[in-house]
Amino acid sequence: MNLKRIIAILVVSWLTSQAGGQPVRNELLVPDIDGFHTLKCDFHMHTVFSDGDVWPLTRVSEAWREGLDAIAITDHLEYTPHKKYVPVNHEAPYEIAKGPAEQAGLILIKGTEITKSMPPGHFNALFIDQASPVHNDDYKQALREAKSQGAFIIWNHPGWKAQAPDGPKWMVEHQELFNEKLFHGIEVANYDEWYPEVLDWAAEKELTIFSNSDIHEPMSDYLAQKKTDRRPITLVFAKTKTPDGIKEAMLAGRTAGWFREYLFAKEAILVELLKKSVEVSITDTNEKNITYKIKNHSDLEFDLHFSANQGNKLLPGRSSVLVTLPASDDHDRVIVRNLLYKSDKPVETRLETLQKP
Repeated sequence: MNLKRIIAILVVSWLTSQAGGQPVRNELLVPDIDGFHTLKCDFHMHTVFSDGDVWPLTRVSEAWREGLDAIAITDHLEYTPHKKYVPVNHEAPYEIAKGPAEQAGLILIKGTEITKSMPPGHFNALFIDQASPVHNDDYKQALREAKSQGAFIIWNHPGWKAQAPDGPKWMVEHQELFNEKLFHGIEVANYDEWYPEVLDWAAEKELTIFSNSDIHEPMSDYLAQKKTDRRPITLVFAKTKTPDGIKEAMLAGRTAGWFREYLFAKEAILVELLKKSVEVSITDTNEKNITYKIKNHSDLEFDLHFSANQGNKLLPGRSSVLVTLPASDDHDRVIVRNLLYKSDKPVETRLETLQKP
């Protein structure tokens, strides 16, 4: 039985199981900004076709249930430990997943992971035509082939302890690749960690920011073990809900990394997300104090620190808080400590800018 026939049978089986099981999708509430669609994405994940533990269809099902809009399966080219039982076929994960992804309304980006020792490390090539030609012992030739196919290339987990025990390092090899435009983005967050230095690199070198899961195990295992209810997510602010729209947004640097309570992005993007998510109104006022109601319409979390010596207020997703501030100049100035555009630069604003007219 050929691969296409196997895939067709699996697609029908998967769709039948989904219909019978009546799966529930958790819709993540993140606002659109500036006329762009906000897409929830994960561009780094693995299956049994490299060193992952699950079939490609599982990655589609997990992503749909978790409210994602777009994914990329990025199995390793160089590392295929299941090859005794699963044939080495670098095109198979995309071919298997694309039918179910289309049925589920998910955008599936074709990708692969170029897996080298440090330097330079691991890189994801997205929007490729064929994965197999990218496989090359020479990392520069591999990246050049990906670039020739029109790939958007991401430097993965620069601070991964297995390759960077002393933390992320921008080496001569990375500068050479950067000069040749052989990568365009970088993972500020990966799996269960984030890298402050890398956020600064992204700002200084105008690299597009990513937060990806790099998931190998079933996602349910990850969520349980890490005691979290959400994988790392990349928010993409796209003109259209299409692969081309996503690629254009990446090339323009319109992304944000959403990792645990943190958001990483350009300052203007973070400010706009805050404005679209939060609504502020005055509930009481007198000569000494003003009381504000701060309502969060999104699933994002905001860690608010008030400069008027009022301490911190945590504003979870889909919640409201009341805060009373002294009626003085700049009394409503607030630092949003978990919205970072550099490692030591959180967003600062005033409550009056968040009031709706």
